[in-house]
Amino acid sequence: MPDTAPHIVMGIDPGLGATGWAVVARHGDQSQLIAFGALRTKPRDPLSARLHAICEGVRDLVAEYRPAEVAVEDVFMAKDARAAFALGQARGAAIVGASQAGCTVEGYTALQVKKSVTGNGQAAKEQVGFMVQQLLQRTDAITPDHAADAAAVALCHLAKRQLEVEIQ
Repeated sequence: MPDTAPHIVMGIDPGLGATGWAVVARHGDQSQLIAFGALRTKPRDPLSARLHAICEGVRDLVAEYRPAEVAVEDVFMAKDARAAFALGQARGAAIVGASQAGCTVEGYTALQVKKSVTGNGQAAKEQVGFMVQQLLQRTDAITPDHAADAAAVALCHLAKRQLEVEIQ
């Protein structure tokens, strides 16, 4: 990653009801939050319409912000198999949208994201949010929580890329 231009990554926290997204730029050791939000779908809409909305929403965001890469949180093992299945479908729709827009996509587990951002893979959601706020030098919280989680995914990916550059 050259020091002359920022490296821009979009992080995605997939969800069927709300897919969080955040665009983060890193220049040297500094990270900056460019934009964030959540793609929301209506629970009463058919599943196909909701997945289509996520796919198109991600594709449009990638076209607008032009990240170099997209990082997506992996599906976790949920107690409710139906919820895990829906999450996996939302994740797939987000990956397809990013891919259609020409981006490579990399996945990270919640453990990897938490460890990267806080140093503790078992960190509480509040601790992750606090550290994201600190790392991005923000005085205000990133809301909704899905967007803050997406920012954490982007920071995790940027940290991995930085480590790869330092090793070379």
